[in-house]
Amino acid sequence: MTLIFLGLFILLLGLIVVASLKKANKLIKVAIHILGGIVGLWLVDLLLSVFTLEIPINVFTVGLVALLGFPGVIVLAVLQIIGI
Repeated sequence: MTLIFLGLFILLLGLIVVASLKKANKLIKVAIHILGGIVGLWLVDLLLSVFTLEIPINVFTVGLVALLGFPGVIVLAVLQIIGI
């Protein structure tokens, strides 16, 4: 699973480079938003594992952060810390 998220992270970096070198169309912007949320979920989950907290990564959470982007990841992390 980590290799999948690592591959998505590399794809995200590539899209950011492409978007910065030329004018990005809406498809690239949407892909960056979606991948930013998914990769952000993985990174925040890794950081929370240091404190023995965990965000359950399932289809619902991946779909939610794909729609909400990285702010959705922050909200999920806060809810997990609070215990909801």
